[in-house]
Amino acid sequence: MFYKLKILWQGMRMYSKIKSNERRYTMMSYLELDSLTDSELYEAVFARTGDKVSKFETITDGIGSLSQPEQDFYIVSYYEFEVNNGGLCQFFVNSSREVAPFLTDCLNRISAIEHKNLFEAFIRDNGIDVNDLSSFMIQDVNDFKAQMERYPFDDFDKAFCELEPVQNLLIPYVRSHLSAF
Repeated sequence: MFYKLKILWQGMRMYSKIKSNERRYTMMSYLELDSLTDSELYEAVFARTGDKVSKFETITDGIGSLSQPEQDFYIVSYYEFEVNNGGLCQFFVNSSREVAPFLTDCLNRISAIEHKNLFEAFIRDNGIDVNDLSSFMIQDVNDFKAQMERYPFDDFDKAFCELEPVQNLLIPYVRSHLSAF
């Protein structure tokens, strides 16, 4: 539980930092991006892809406007952010569920094989169709509590936290595809 709170706190701090630097990050050239530290590069690409997607009415439309490496980064970082913030259940109940059908391919492309296997096993073992997550739509906190009881989300979240952070796998992927960002 302590680890989960620590991750949540770090995520909130990172998000705040990204928002405060968002304009600067979206204006950077590729050479400037290349000179950033790993954590700054992650923040910059998070801001840049998020900015592009936000210009569209739906997440799916926004993702369609991105290059493949941008899509991979956006989908995987969005997934990691949601799971670190409120667990896999939160990923499924929020609008982030729109990216679920693409997640395993993205995890595979960034070489996050253990994460891909964990996610695939969870959806397979629980009979979840990532192409139809309409049963996860909620109206209030009571609906969220009910969703948490449907599947062993706590077990998934614990296993997720024990794996290498996805961010660590995204950085080398971004650096090897920097011109796409």
